[in-house]
Amino acid sequence: MASAFRGLITTAILIGAGAFIGLFWEEWKVVRLAVLAGAGPVPAATAAGAGEEGSATDEIPARGDLTDRIKVEVLNGAGERGLARQFADRLRLLGFDVVATGNAEHFDHEITHVLDRSGRLGAALTVARELSTDSLAVAIDPELYLDASVVVGSDWAGLLVNLGKD
Repeated sequence: MASAFRGLITTAILIGAGAFIGLFWEEWKVVRLAVLAGAGPVPAATAAGAGEEGSATDEIPARGDLTDRIKVEVLNGAGERGLARQFADRLRLLGFDVVATGNAEHFDHEITHVLDRSGRLGAALTVARELSTDSLAVAIDPELYLDASVVVGSDWAGLLVNLGKD
């Protein structure tokens, strides 16, 4: 009887630990969105915040409608000296409010990622479109006071050349 009880407790602990780990795993999972490839509009409730009333459009606002409010940080994830500053300068020229630059936790990022930090998916999508990257993840962190984080990866050369070209 005691061994059955221990087995039940062990199973419950393992399930709980798996659920806890799953919460964080899902938060960082990279989502490749068909919208970035031009497959169509994102509903306004998704782009501007679920359940907002008064959304008059079914598409994400164009660059000019959002960039004056989009706060971005740029992180060097490739290890190339001055890379975050180069991307920050180009994004500022496009009207984004780049509030911080620095290094990512490591320099092994193969592709450039955009992280949605505020829950304003439309803002993060606008940044991703300007960068021509289809790697977008939701990693909401209200303590950062940002709309998006850009982690520049090893694919930076092609992105930097095309940044801002329509």
